[in-house]
Amino acid sequence: MRSRPSMQAGFTLAETMVALFILAIVSTAGSALLISATSASQQIRQQEAEARRLDVAQSLIRQDIAAMSLRAVKPADGFSPAANLIGEAPRGEQPFLRFVRTGWLNPGSVEPRSNLQYVQYMLRSGALIREARLRPDAIAATPVSSRVLLEEVASIELGFFRGDQRSEIWQGDALQGLDLMPDMIEMDITFIDGTRLSLATLTGARP
Repeated sequence: MRSRPSMQAGFTLAETMVALFILAIVSTAGSALLISATSASQQIRQQEAEARRLDVAQSLIRQDIAAMSLRAVKPADGFSPAANLIGEAPRGEQPFLRFVRTGWLNPGSVEPRSNLQYVQYMLRSGALIREARLRPDAIAATPVSSRVLLEEVASIELGFFRGDQRSEIWQGDALQGLDLMPDMIEMDITFIDGTRLSLATLTGARP
């Protein structure tokens, strides 16, 4: 008697190829989803880091302007008149905003210094840089703390408000009067991608 064919015969070559093809499709789709999720996660982290940088930059700029002092700074050349606030839109890599601020904490007066700090801002190669010096009347050997606040900056515009008057330049030296300060300073930052950041802060040392 001849035996009947088994009902549990193995997969044919064609069936095996189809199964492998389906497995490859599923594996490729899973890999694509994983890559997409990883890319989205990286973008979120980059956006969060950029948001933190903007927050830190805004806070420092606002705090500096709000703590602005009438204290005049003696120029290093010994000839130019003392000034308490010099500012205009950056035209090169030299500081475009310079002044003295108060409120530099010194708990227990541990450090041999006052609570005054000389601050200046500059725009160099698309980077907004804040420099703070240990003493208001700095010399070449005075320690300097430099920090990049923002990058990829295309331009910066300044506005100085006193009463109902607005000026794009402030020359707070002995010739103009050291007892004058703007009521508010406006800083308009434009980035290379076209986005803008506008700040308007009331100054310290106002009458």
